[in-house]
Amino acid sequence: MKNLYLVQVADKYGPNSFLPVAISYQWMFASTSKLVKENFEVADVLIEKKNPHTYVDSLEKEPHVIMLSSYVWNWEYNKVLAKLIKNKYPDCLIITGGPNVDKRDKEFFDKYPMFDIAVMGEGEQASKELLKRYLKGESYNDIPHVFPKGGELCPLPQRAENLNTIPSPILTGFYDWIMERVEAEHGPQMWQVTYETLRGCPYRCSFCDIGDLYWQKLKLFDLPRVEKEIDWMADRKIEYVAVCDSNWGLMPRDVDITKYVINKKLETGYPKFWDVTWAKANSDRIYEIAMLDKEAGTRLFKGVTFAMQSLHEETLDASRRLNLKYDAAFEYLEKYRKENIPTYSELIWPMPEETLDSLKHGIQQLIDLGQKDFLMVHPLVLTFNAEMGQPEYIEKYGLQFKDVPLDTFYLSVEDLEDYIVEKTWGVIGTNTATSEEVYRGHLLSHLLIVLYYYGWGHYLLEYLKSKYDFNHIDIVEKMLDYFMGTETLIGSELHATVDSLRGVFNEQKFWGRQVLGDDDVFWEYKGATSIVFSQNRDQLRSELYDFCLNELGVGLMDVIDLNMDMCYSNKKKYPIEKFYQPDTLEHTLNIYKNNITIDHYDKSKMTDKEFYHKAYHYQRKNRYWRCEAK
Repeated sequence: MKNLYLVQVADKYGPNSFLPVAISYQWMFASTSKLVKENFEVADVLIEKKNPHTYVDSLEKEPHVIMLSSYVWNWEYNKVLAKLIKNKYPDCLIITGGPNVDKRDKEFFDKYPMFDIAVMGEGEQASKELLKRYLKGESYNDIPHVFPKGGELCPLPQRAENLNTIPSPILTGFYDWIMERVEAEHGPQMWQVTYETLRGCPYRCSFCDIGDLYWQKLKLFDLPRVEKEIDWMADRKIEYVAVCDSNWGLMPRDVDITKYVINKKLETGYPKFWDVTWAKANSDRIYEIAMLDKEAGTRLFKGVTFAMQSLHEETLDASRRLNLKYDAAFEYLEKYRKENIPTYSELIWPMPEETLDSLKHGIQQLIDLGQKDFLMVHPLVLTFNAEMGQPEYIEKYGLQFKDVPLDTFYLSVEDLEDYIVEKTWGVIGTNTATSEEVYRGHLLSHLLIVLYYYGWGHYLLEYLKSKYDFNHIDIVEKMLDYFMGTETLIGSELHATVDSLRGVFNEQKFWGRQVLGDDDVFWEYKGATSIVFSQNRDQLRSELYDFCLNELGVGLMDVIDLNMDMCYSNKKKYPIEKFYQPDTLEHTLNIYKNNITIDHYDKSKMTDKEFYHKAYHYQRKNRYWRCEAK
């Protein structure tokens, strides 16, 4: 019997563990071969980033074949692990596949000699054939998908026609076996399932790994199988399901699957969260799905995405990006607002052909369209298999990038002890944005999002827009220039943020900031600043007042007081009765009286740290910061 080791590791956050869908599918399909099933035993499935030296030394059974699923969050780890195994067990066949295996790189084994075989694209057919030929002692040269060391880089073959020929790791009990082994070592875990009901994406976004023709056609798992797998998730009390489908709501059956998940949660309480990437189009169907969740009161979704990536026409052309039309976006944002369903938008900076001015214009457009709930502006990173990561594309658009750590948000110093730092290519300049403009764009986005979407200046900015027709982004840019030259709370936060960003790009320091002591996690920047603001509300109130008085010539303490009161505090007892000037309430809340009741739905007692994690991490997309006013 030959020993097979499967590896799909991810960072571990406390008692949370991810079940390994990609590598499990490889074994599930390979084991449909009688020869493979009778001659291979899965000796272990590694899902957490154990110290690779310790792990290799602890192996009780000699590894004959090891298969590693590789992506940006585990590529450096996998290389170290593979090298250690090859040194100790030189006859072990080491196979890697996944999105981080560059399907165009003819020098792959010169760069990564620790591997013996690279698998391109979908890997199930290849995995089955590789294990069969290993047992027979045959050559690997002519297997589609497969690039063997010393062989030829093969063209990508046709994708699997029928996904249902891949046995389910859920329904076969393979996941149960993994869970039992992990819990025997670590105790009870909060299990998270990475899940797919289909594969493929009809869009061609140049920044995405699956934006090429190979992935254009959609392939579906059968609906009865999906329902049985959801039954298992409910029975096993799976709290969080990360759905890999690229466009939830694209398919009519997504409505039926959502209904099934909702019914399961109402019946059993699980799964608690069904985290999806929403479709770019088909807004009627997405709205129907969101309304199902709202009417059932299940809160499965974190919100509905309006993911634009950019609103600059030249950038959309360069990135092959299809956006929802402005009129449709305005219509649906208004519908979601009326139903009190949270929405969120995403931009990427600096995209090709994007300028600092077009970024600012795009952010203001989103606000004007009605995006008042949440916005993220992600740093642009390049990946091996995306069109944007190819040399000709990089040269055409002048993409300047640096090898930087993959984001380490929400990991702690303890988590990072003996940590193998994962890397990615972070874009720091383009033909249309210098590196200093890139930093300024990140900092401007940071301040706008902290103020408007984490709440600290939301109603102040709304008042200034309604009363004086000042654009939100223009006021925030004035604040940026005003506070960067001061030794203030806001100024210190801006400097700390940009210094950290420069440290990432120039010194390969970790992303994020620790603000609650040396044993704190590395908070994403907006969360870090929000914690500091929450701890210093009176000083923040005073600094915002001084800015309005000195830069805008208006004293707006009543408006700022309202803004602070509307930012939920775990130290206050709700509801609260408050009086404000009628002008304040008219231009912020459209209330034409001078008294309101401020309340918040969450009355649970929690520590400050629990509150920060809920408000500025887990529930940040759901407007958790915002109180209700009547």
